[in-house]
Amino acid sequence: MRLVAFGAGYVGLVTGTGLSELGHDVLIVDIDPQRIARLNEGVIPIYEPGLTDLVRRNELAGRLKFSTIVEPGYEEADIFFICVGTPPDEHGAADVSAVMAVADSIATLARRDALVAVKSTVPVGTGDLVQDRLNKSAVHLEAVSNPEFLKEGDAVNDFFRPDRIILGADSERARELLRELYAPLQLSGERLVMTDRRSSELIKYASNTMLAMRVSFMNELSRLCHATGANIHSVRLGVGSDARIGKRFLYAGPGYGGSCFPKDVQALAALGKSHGIPMRMAEATHLANKEQTAFVVDLVERALGGAEGKTVALWGLAFKPETDDVREAPAIALAEALLAKGAHVVGHDPEAAVNFAKVVGDRVKLVSRDYDAVDGADALVLLTEWRSYRAPNFREIKRRMRGDLLVDARNVWRASEVLREGLRYQGIGVPQPDPSRLSTPRLPHS
Repeated sequence: MRLVAFGAGYVGLVTGTGLSELGHDVLIVDIDPQRIARLNEGVIPIYEPGLTDLVRRNELAGRLKFSTIVEPGYEEADIFFICVGTPPDEHGAADVSAVMAVADSIATLARRDALVAVKSTVPVGTGDLVQDRLNKSAVHLEAVSNPEFLKEGDAVNDFFRPDRIILGADSERARELLRELYAPLQLSGERLVMTDRRSSELIKYASNTMLAMRVSFMNELSRLCHATGANIHSVRLGVGSDARIGKRFLYAGPGYGGSCFPKDVQALAALGKSHGIPMRMAEATHLANKEQTAFVVDLVERALGGAEGKTVALWGLAFKPETDDVREAPAIALAEALLAKGAHVVGHDPEAAVNFAKVVGDRVKLVSRDYDAVDGADALVLLTEWRSYRAPNFREIKRRMRGDLLVDARNVWRASEVLREGLRYQGIGVPQPDPSRLSTPRLPHS
């Protein structure tokens, strides 16, 4: 098929590249000339494992192109994908103006009957508004809903091995064309969920909000563990062993971030409010997430005996591993709070330092090597569980630090290993370890 994807951001780039890998002829269009120029030079604007090789391979094969305009021949595409952003407005509702602008553009340029698939995350009913715009075209254009479910850091794998592909379409013609498009991803089993446009749009918000609820609930339980002396590790294992609940998304941490959960949870709450149906669970999820970040700030400050004049090192600035995305990252809120309390903040991240600097400026010192961040620090806070942080040399950390506090906001370190090097350990929702009860002798380094 001949396909056009509007938007060379995270969704458009992964989707368009993935479809070209399946053998389709794909043009990715973006209004940012610098981004398109960089893509044509082979520079990928986001960090996503496996994506760079995929882009280069399909560009060389001639199946993938980038442009600021819909080039000749692509006006007769079989499917146009809308993959533009829907940022929250001041009330948390999704701003769909970019979606509508693309719909208007497609209605003008399309030269043959085609589908217009909305992959952007949009409120229920947006597909109807898009269809109204498309009806002005001289050809027959049908709006369908095809929301994305790509996890940052694992998006390439999610594209080729999806749990499900949601397709909201009204006509049998649209359903058949979409089945044909995604047939290569169906070889190992049925993945298509066919429904109507409005249900498809709501599935996206419901899925992300439900996952965010699990995260926020476990974070609330971690705070209760601090108050009661329970251990969040044991709680997670006990709860997750129930087959009705499952083990995924039950890890306590500093709060969720990124481009999806914060935005979509608020958008669902705003959507419910606009229809007179309060989304109490979504509202509580958003509030609990903000409270978790504040809790981590308080945890660090209390363990330090006050933050003023102290130097705090942050390991991990992206909102999750394997991405350079810092949108709504807990590291930003923690850094801002510590700076406001008079602390000095130093940060390191394998991929996200540049994007982090765009948000906080030069108020946070950023270093290129992880251990350099702890030089002279009073505390080290682990915020993103990159693999390179999971088994550090605690003796080297102790040697470089001025203080002795390690705050493991992802609960990935073993407290016993931290304490054996004369450091203090503070996890999230776990009891304070007793150094006198360490039973395994410390082995000398060779």
